[in-house]
Amino acid sequence: MRIGRVLLAVGICAWGTDVRAQGTTTTTTNTAATVTTADGAFTEFVPSSETIVVRTEKNPAPLRYVVTKQTTIVDEAGVPIAIEKISAGSALSVQYTGTGDRLVASRIVVKKAPVPAERNTTTTTTTTTRPLTRDEKEAVKEEVDKRKEQVEKAKEKEKERVEELKDKAEDDDED
Repeated sequence: MRIGRVLLAVGICAWGTDVRAQGTTTTTTNTAATVTTADGAFTEFVPSSETIVVRTEKNPAPLRYVVTKQTTIVDEAGVPIAIEKISAGSALSVQYTGTGDRLVASRIVVKKAPVPAERNTTTTTTTTTRPLTRDEKEAVKEEVDKRKEQVEKAKEKEKERVEELKDKAEDDDED
């Protein structure tokens, strides 16, 4: 009787794990490595670390996948896509190897169907300004005057250059 209960408990645990895994992750094992496929929404590409950031419905924290030269990035029809062309929110299917902090993408399929947004958010930025002090006003005025002088000098130089070109053109016409 006890053995039957233990077997039943093990069977329920194994069945429960399989049911949870079917949602967005599939694991395939070959002789070289275990390849896992995860579906989610593209968040961003970080060129400095060669990683893409993907958010899934089941995982509140975004997942980061390393993109290598061997990583294939295609659309559903198999046509290659530049990673820079993937827009935020695009549905992805990422095949990867590794565990923990080092997930290496081997194939990324960009799906055409949009991923529903988790929630609509609006960001409002409010900027408050204070009146300039007398010293700040004087500094701004000096900077404006200095730039006006630079513009006037540049105009004069340009006029001189145009006159020189006219003179040179007239000399060439006389020859």
